[in-house]
Amino acid sequence: MLKTRNPILIAISTLFLTACASAPIEQTHKTASTTTNTPAVSKKTGWEVENTMLSANSAEFIKQVSRRYGIPDSYIQNLLNNAQYNERVAKLIMPQGPKGRIKRVWPSYRARFVEPVRIRYGTEFWNANRNTLSRAEREYGVPAAVIASIIGVETVYGRYMGSFRMLDALYTLGFNHPDTSRPEKSQMFRNQLAALINLDYQGKLSARHEEGSFAGATGLPQFMPISILHYAIDGDNNGKIDLRNSKEDAIMSVANFLVKHGWQSNTPIFAPVRLPANAAGLVDGGLEPYLSWTQLQSSGATLSNNNNNNWASGKQLGVINLPDEIRGQTEYRTATPNFFAITKYNRSYFYATSVADLAQALAQKQRSNGYNVIFP
Repeated sequence: MLKTRNPILIAISTLFLTACASAPIEQTHKTASTTTNTPAVSKKTGWEVENTMLSANSAEFIKQVSRRYGIPDSYIQNLLNNAQYNERVAKLIMPQGPKGRIKRVWPSYRARFVEPVRIRYGTEFWNANRNTLSRAEREYGVPAAVIASIIGVETVYGRYMGSFRMLDALYTLGFNHPDTSRPEKSQMFRNQLAALINLDYQGKLSARHEEGSFAGATGLPQFMPISILHYAIDGDNNGKIDLRNSKEDAIMSVANFLVKHGWQSNTPIFAPVRLPANAAGLVDGGLEPYLSWTQLQSSGATLSNNNNNNWASGKQLGVINLPDEIRGQTEYRTATPNFFAITKYNRSYFYATSVADLAQALAQKQRSNGYNVIFP
């Protein structure tokens, strides 16, 4: 019998807001004031830094962020003094309202993203940025279709990037998150706020002016501040990173993000597998693959075609569920590590599958237009 786990799968719907231009993300480093003593930077590196707890007490928060990134207390205090509580942000982060959790309906969710408008705009985006998408595909091994799909799902190719000031959104959700039963949520947003302050201090963006979604994400690919720190790329080699205005920066950053989260080249997102009738018992519910092809076969899974089976060679797989809770139906698919790499972008099976399906539709459109492109 296969051992299964039971973590909570967080299905987050992507909401679209009015886009607005903002300051680019510079790659220069701001020099600390000579009149202020700058504290020693934390010895932790990478994600160790952003996973450290930050206090909900503003005075203690300032001290902790100062130690984390080596930023003067006064600099942090000035930004926090400029931050404002945004009531609309607090309301939008809790879309279920007083009636409780919204039912998950996979066909309806998919229809929001795999639809004629995004396919048309996605085809235009691909045609206009073909060279950059091809370069990202060569350098990172991520199909152009997947990169284009993510940007389409996130912002409809830059048409809806958000008009909320990031500083206000992250301050609101970090210190006044409406879901008081889940303190880890406000903790996460305080970490993102700290990263935004660090980006501002380094001169990579202006916390006072950068705009984005109500959840604090910005640009064509909707990167959160921590993702900007770790994964954003200067794709056009102009010395700055501008995820809002530079298509090259956005494309290369999406590819880099996926690779850093486990994307494997020459591997499909879903394996061509027929699952047994008891597929529900194979669903782990988590965000990491944990089954081998041999284990799936022993449970009754079979190949649905004789195509390239590179996905079966030493790779972990996962069976995912896509429920329609209104009709009482569920679709099951066999996901490769590439599917789970997409879930690191948004922790939702619905989201990652929509990205995969839109990518297929975009690739099919390119094929029908005479281009030999990779199907994800």
